[in-house]
Amino acid sequence: MTPLFLFRLVLDLLAISLLLTAFAYDWFGNAVHEIIGTSMFALLISHNIFNRRWYGKLTKGWGDPRSIFSRTVTLALLLLMPGLLISSVIVSQTVFSFLPVRSSFTVRQVHALIAYLVLFIAALHLGLQWSMIMRVARQRLGITRDTRVQGLALRGLAVLIAAYGIHSLFVVDVRSKLLMEVAFSFWDFEAASVGFILRHIAIVGLGAIIAHYSLKLLDLYKQRRSPSSERHGQ
Repeated sequence: MTPLFLFRLVLDLLAISLLLTAFAYDWFGNAVHEIIGTSMFALLISHNIFNRRWYGKLTKGWGDPRSIFSRTVTLALLLLMPGLLISSVIVSQTVFSFLPVRSSFTVRQVHALIAYLVLFIAALHLGLQWSMIMRVARQRLGITRDTRVQGLALRGLAVLIAAYGIHSLFVVDVRSKLLMEVAFSFWDFEAASVGFILRHIAIVGLGAIIAHYSLKLLDLYKQRRSPSSERHGQ
């Protein structure tokens, strides 16, 4: 494990942390929100530079279900990011206020819609790398082997996070953002700022869990359909 690899991993985790933080718009205010968003896009540019070889392999390996799933998630994120950036520039009141563009209520709704889509797709993207992240964590913590108790505990924790994430989708009222509906409910940051952060973390956890276990199911599907498996079954 090289220092450059760890540096890239820290940058990626910092980028999704900034994305989460940006959702607390009413807590931090517009100026901080825009600075956080601009910093996140700077990190995403570095992420694409570090992973530029991925683009050269984009046209290959589409026959594997695992590859199809992971590349579809990544491409969806790539397609959403320009929309988030453009809408961010249009609604900007601080960082890009010098540009001759005019915002509107509809554009702000579109910005919120794309932001929540990016949040969930980014969570799926994180889940694609979860096995690698856990492997790095084990190495740093000196854990050499997994026990049955550890496995059961982690699966139980995943179930709890997923359940809390599903519940959070309703509490945060993600539906109204995705449908661009006018919502009259506002989060009380003075009373429950920690709850807001935890619920959005749970939503990210839900997406990561879905992606992580989807890859496991696809790997299982591939093993069962492999020629070697068929020979063993004869």
